[in-house]
Amino acid sequence: MLVLISLLLCSAVNSARILGVYPMPSISHQVVFQALTRELAKRGHELVVITPNPALLKDRPKDNVTEIDTGNTYQIVMNFAKKSPNTVKKRGAISDLEAMTSEQMTQSMILLSDELFNNEEVIALLRDKSQKFDLVIAEGFINAHHIFANIFNAPLIVFSSAYGLPETFEMTGAVARHPILYPHVMRNKYKNLSFLEKIKEIYNEYIFTNWLAKLEKLESDFLKSKFGAEAPTVDELKGLVSLVLLNCFPIFDNNRPVPPNVVYLGGLHLQPVKELPKDLKHYLDSSKRGVVYVSLGTNVQPSMMDKDLLNAFLDAFREIPYDILWKFDGDNLENVPKNVRIQKWFPQRDLLVHSKIKVFVTQGGLQSTDEAIDAGVPLVGIPFIADQWYNVNKYVELGIGVQLDAFTLSADDIVKGVNTVAGDDRFRQNLKKLKSIMYDTPQTPLERAVWWTEYVLRHKGAQHLKSPAANMTYAEYFMLDFVLTLIGVQSVALVILVYIIYYVIRLFKYGSVKIKRS
Repeated sequence: MLVLISLLLCSAVNSARILGVYPMPSISHQVVFQALTRELAKRGHELVVITPNPALLKDRPKDNVTEIDTGNTYQIVMNFAKKSPNTVKKRGAISDLEAMTSEQMTQSMILLSDELFNNEEVIALLRDKSQKFDLVIAEGFINAHHIFANIFNAPLIVFSSAYGLPETFEMTGAVARHPILYPHVMRNKYKNLSFLEKIKEIYNEYIFTNWLAKLEKLESDFLKSKFGAEAPTVDELKGLVSLVLLNCFPIFDNNRPVPPNVVYLGGLHLQPVKELPKDLKHYLDSSKRGVVYVSLGTNVQPSMMDKDLLNAFLDAFREIPYDILWKFDGDNLENVPKNVRIQKWFPQRDLLVHSKIKVFVTQGGLQSTDEAIDAGVPLVGIPFIADQWYNVNKYVELGIGVQLDAFTLSADDIVKGVNTVAGDDRFRQNLKKLKSIMYDTPQTPLERAVWWTEYVLRHKGAQHLKSPAANMTYAEYFMLDFVLTLIGVQSVALVILVYIIYYVIRLFKYGSVKIKRS
């Protein structure tokens, strides 16, 4: 009988209909979501996926994936950046919290949401009353898109391609905010802070928190403008969250205490290693002194760097005693050193595992970091944007690489950084140890993601996993009403006690004077 019930449950899960909403126009985000989409489809689920990178139209495992293409959002983001040139204003490439105003950040998020809900296929999906879904999986960060779970009356999984934001953890009742122990990942520095640096970083924490609060208010207003006055607010949509999937390893999130409905994946995007293209393999095999791989990711364009920063790289490459593979987005670069080979794209995952790769010079993206750890290649981190400072801080903390400062970067800095990690075997030993710790789990990241997704399906939203602290205000969580009442009562009692003592002292003082006089 138990076997029959189990088979029926599996059958029910295998026939689930899932809506995936992944709107962020960034390939580094999308490759993570594609991995889960592909595997869920292989397991027989029917999926409708809203994405700017419809990768499965030709490469679908079965005829059970429908993709709604929102790729025009890439152009919208580019146009927005052109209209707001100060979004990247430091050395032509660096975009920290000081480079973009909170108004620009919120505007860009609302712009993306508006474009998504104006998409004709999305409109048709929402208007089709026959559409039913057993589960909605929505990308974290832009909370307005959680309304799909409300519209289709389905459980909601929030899926982040990297870390969770403080608001993400508040949805689940996890430890959300601590400026030192669990800082938000957009911070430039969080370790070994001086007193003045602590003041600065706590202020940055406040700025980021305030920005997210503004964004939440604007998103709520946006939803009401799109769906009417009765539309739920973002705060109300948070209550729909059944599970949070984070594509990072717990050690990179400072081993944050979380309830059971927060699941760390880490390395979900890592695909099996493939054979390198013949010309690239020949280049690596024939290198007599080893190769340094340089890639600053998809969001940092070396061709747009200020001349002095670009020349710092070129001058450094002339001095580095290794061959260089450089991912460079431009077409015409002058004075390229003889030991440098330039391409617009490299098969990074497959390249890093080659034995001739000595060092990876990276912007510090989380997925590039995962690939380097898996391949055992020491890192020179030069952060430029978003969570990259946080990640590269981790390189230093874990002893797997060094950090360089893009604000002041010189050719000498690059040469010294590369020679340091290439010449010290401790970096590779630390990588080997870290990899063994991170991957010592009973499931692969993909198996874990699928299992928990189907767990939510099996248990109709898995409400039993929720913490009672989920979506509590800090006033409720810290019982401020009780604490303030207690302080008030104690204060009144203290005032009364002081008055009584004062009265008794006065009584004895003046009473004794009267007795003496009589």
